[in-house]
Amino acid sequence: GQAPPPPPPAADTRPVWRQPAVWGLTLAFAAQAFSYYGVTAWLPTLLADEQGLTRSAAGVSSSLFQVFAVAGAFAVPALVAWWRRPAAVLLAVTATWATLPIGLLAAPGLWPLWCALAGVAQGGGLTVVFIAIVARSRDLAENRRTSAMVQGGGYAVAATGPLVVGAVHDVSGSWTLPMLVVLGAIVVMAVAGGLSAGGRPREGTAGG
Repeated sequence: GQAPPPPPPAADTRPVWRQPAVWGLTLAFAAQAFSYYGVTAWLPTLLADEQGLTRSAAGVSSSLFQVFAVAGAFAVPALVAWWRRPAAVLLAVTATWATLPIGLLAAPGLWPLWCALAGVAQGGGLTVVFIAIVARSRDLAENRRTSAMVQGGGYAVAATGPLVVGAVHDVSGSWTLPMLVVLGAIVVMAVAGGLSAGGRPREGTAGG
């Protein structure tokens, strides 16, 4: 007969601030939000500088980046339900996110494509972190405590995104290094989130 499925991992009963996985999710969320705010603040300026677009034309990039986030927010829960691996979905999201800084450095003329792909990824990145929070929480109270820590720490870091990206541009005089900073944050998201998001979500949590 078929072998029984492996038992779920034992729940971590320590306070959330003492659980390494919660710190990992906090770091992943911080990196996601840092990248989002940094890109949102400077993408039109980057395209105006590098591609010679007018400010209004460059503003289309922000529209693509925001509109396609809706697709990511809807697609990720379905992908988690299908793959049953939040960590694998998070890694797929970060790979898609990375197309923006890499694409703008390697083939900036294709910026509408990179903005659309990264838009899907940034909407999905936010969603998959919260799916991981729900999946690993033992009850509603722990879910709330974990979510508060992840969001509190994450948004504190995220607030520095526009400042850091702008400062690196001012110091370097180009947009190459700022895009590498964003890429570095996405790598942090992949590593921290991939190690912390876990495997199979609990029944009923894949949809949010």
